[in-house]
Amino acid sequence: MPEFFVPGAVSLQEAEKVWQATKKFAEEQTGWIVTNRRIFRLEYTHRGKDYVAEVGQTEPRTGEPVLVILGSNAYLVCTRKHGVARGEPIMVGGPRQIVDFN
Repeated sequence: MPEFFVPGAVSLQEAEKVWQATKKFAEEQTGWIVTNRRIFRLEYTHRGKDYVAEVGQTEPRTGEPVLVILGSNAYLVCTRKHGVARGEPIMVGGPRQIVDFN
């Protein structure tokens, strides 16, 4: 698996800053505690369809790039409009597979 990154971040320090800010925003939006787990990819089923959410790839239900995936009461897939700059993250419960960053 790849080393931790956030798409568009020009350095590891900037990626960390974006990740931490996204984590804090998700906690404020959901009222849940978010873990420090660095998640790269989720495979899951939603309404009978199989999906893959992967950092750096297009999120199939919104068409936006996935910037961060967080772990909490549910998994939180974050794009710019869903959990990073505004809005609630995309919630995923019970994924079939979870792949962490190295």
